[in-house]
Order: sequence, then structure tokens, then C-alpha cells
Amino acid sequence: MFVRSGGRLIPTAEAVHLNKNLDTLFQALAGIEGRDENADKEKVLRIGAPPTMAHRFLHSRVVAFMQAQPQYRVLFEICDSDALLLRIAEERLDIGVSDLLSRHAGVKMTPFRRSKMVCLLPEKSPLTQLDVISPAQLKDVPLIAPIKRHSLRGHVDRMFSRAGITPRIAAEAATVVTIVELVRAGLGVAFINPFPIALSEPEGVCFRPVDPEIEYRTCFLTPVGAAMGAGTRSFMRFVRRGGRDDPWSQPIT
Repeated sequence: MFVRSGGRLIPTAEAVHLNKNLDTLFQALAGIEGRDENADKEKVLRIGAPPTMAHRFLHSRVVAFMQAQPQYRVLFEICDSDALLLRIAEERLDIGVSDLLSRHAGVKMTPFRRSKMVCLLPEKSPLTQLDVISPAQLKDVPLIAPIKRHSLRGHVDRMFSRAGITPRIAAEAATVVTIVELVRAGLGVAFINPFPIALSEPEGVCFRPVDPEIEYRTCFLTPVGAAMGAGTRSFMRFVRRGGRDDPWSQPIT
């Protein structure tokens, strides 16, 4: 490839020809290095959650994460549970947080919080005198139910069906926040997952345990087909230590 002449190395014709062919390769490598540098300058973390989880719990954790990790640009998407599963499975989101009951083959679920279904009552309801609520005690009581596509609705329907009771549904709502407002107005009672609603101690309503018990697990949702990035792992740590303890849910370590 080289010959020595007068103490110097002189490239041969073959070396010159090879060098011309390598120019394209070196340009491609330089482009890759340039893209890596740009990626380091702007790191993006794509987060998703259903409305109640987003507004009553996750927003404060997103704020804490962004303050501690300013190198990340956060995309925070709020969507229903079905859309959230699909976006995670298709790797359009890096991480989601939800208590949804359905599963998807492309989504890994990592539980971090457990809770049990409660009956939500207006604070002036005579039912607040009971320590535990069962469907049999609500035969003629107006019920505020989740809409049928809500993951919680299936559990509520099965609970009444097993008790042999047809609930008197006064209203249906798409979010737990709306359900709470309808119960607060005295329009009926409801069955909900108390996390994260109980963290804000809503006024005008009371929580009571339910018989039979139904357990919920709030999970991190991540794509099965993608490696978990450093930003995702860091955000999970912020969420785990977020919020305060309440009598209706416990962390899963």
C-alpha cells in the first residue's frame, strides 16, 4: 500500500484508489456521529396516562421529573385506556401509567401500587352508617356507573350479577373525576378504585370498603419490543416515590 522514499511513506496507486472508495464510508460514519451528538442534546421521554391518573397523580410526578432532569423534553399524552395500550405496544410512547384491567401482548405491566374497590357515597347518605357495602344493600339506590368501555365497568357489572341484583343506573360517566362529582351532588353512589382519587381527599363524599373485595393494581406500561431507556427508568423511580400514603392504597415494592 506504501513505499518508502527518502524517509517518507508514499501511497501506491492501489492505496489512492482504495482511499477514494472509503470516502463514502467515512462520510456515513461522520453522519452517524453527528446524529448521536444531536440526540444527546435533546432527549425525549414520551409518557401517557388516562385522564384521572394524569390529573390526580401523575402530573406532579412529571413536574418533579422535569425539574430534576432538565435534559429531557417530555411529551405527556392523555388518552383512554384502549388507546394507551395501543400506543405503548406500537412504541409511540415510552411509558404509561394506568390501573387498566385488560392486557396486550405487546405491553409489559409492572405493578407499583395496589388498592381495593370502594363504594363512594355522598357524605349525608344514611349508607355511611355501614362499615362495609355490598350490592344487596343497594337494590333501590341510584348508581353512578362507568361507561361500558371503561375497564372498571366489567367488575361492577359482574359484582351485581353474582349478587342476583339489577342495579338502578342513574348515570354513566367516562372518568372517575366525573363520577365523584355526580356522587358529591347526591345523585347516587358509585364503585371506584380509590387510587389516586383518595390522595386529594375529595370533600362531600365518603369511602367504604366493599364486599366482595376486588383488588386493583396500578402499573407502569412499557413496550415489550423495546429496551427500557435511562429516562424511563428514572421516571419510574419518581413515580414510585410520588404522592403520599393513604388508607386505601399501598405501594408494591
